Amino acid sequence: MAQAQPVAPALTPASPAPPPNWVASRHPLGWLIDRLLAVEPLRRLLFLQARQLIIRTAERRGIAWRARREELVRQAEPLLASSTEAATQAPPYYRARFHAYQEGNLCWAAAGEAEQATDAMALRVWPGETLEPQEAQRRLRDAIFAAIAPSLTGPVRTALDIGCSVGVGTLALKDWLDRREGTDVAVEGLDLSPQMLAVARVRDPEGRIRRWHHAAAEASGLTAASVDLITLQFVCHELPADATRAVLRETARLLRPGGVVALVDQDPDSAVIRRLPAPIATLLKSTEPYLEEYFSLDLPRALEQAGFRDVRREACDPRHRVLVAVR
Repeated sequence: MAQAQPVAPALTPASPAPPPNWVASRHPLGWLIDRLLAVEPLRRLLFLQARQLIIRTAERRGIAWRARREELVRQAEPLLASSTEAATQAPPYYRARFHAYQEGNLCWAAAGEAEQATDAMALRVWPGETLEPQEAQRRLRDAIFAAIAPSLTGPVRTALDIGCSVGVGTLALKDWLDRREGTDVAVEGLDLSPQMLAVARVRDPEGRIRRWHHAAAEASGLTAASVDLITLQFVCHELPADATRAVLRETARLLRPGGVVALVDQDPDSAVIRRLPAPIATLLKSTEPYLEEYFSLDLPRALEQAGFRDVRREACDPRHRVLVAVR
């Protein structure tokens, strides 16, 4: 019989580290970046430069950015209506200009490029190594799930990936849970963008994910106490602090007693993040409107306030951390 894995000690919540200089509006560098981004023509130029930089860098690393976008959008467009829940309304914060898209995540360009952007992000985690995109993605997800595993003291029969985008992390979660449990785990994804969900369905041709929900994370409409594991993979940095707190309350409502939530995102203590060169930081901040709120929020404390216990923090790579907590 396999021995039970030891559970890492709970994190003692403490005051969050101050935001990096480049993101903090009260710091001269952060203030200067804010002033630059307030000039609309300059913001548009930075959007364009950020987008071009991302695409060029990705294609140099072997990611077929533009060809894959055309393929995914062509296949997903017929699925848009069936991926849309008419009653679901995107809150105002979600309509911000994320990721160098004027329409944020509610457009085909964002949905058609999310897979490639996620692969590019995985490659950036280990810049000094020569990795194929799929290898970098697998290494990233393996590290995330290894950080979650010690908190799973019982079987996982149902899991929900909130903010699932086009399902890169959702399908990886499904693969990991099926291997871990030795059975077909019911995994679902939830997102506010019907375009993203249509692409997720294209990327899941065998229907391995039980359902792709078009709903708001803070008001999902799903059954209370019905899920064993909930993940938010690279979601919280795209939310204002109040929305994050609301999502955590909804997550607590959805989890069964003893269920686990895992938040994967940028690590405020990462030296790589804190030392970003000013030009790169400016491009990043131009595409991420809620970064300062994310870095200022004490997420371990917010988890406790939402009703969670046994909060653990683990750095899963040089840029990202996993916060895991039990309902």
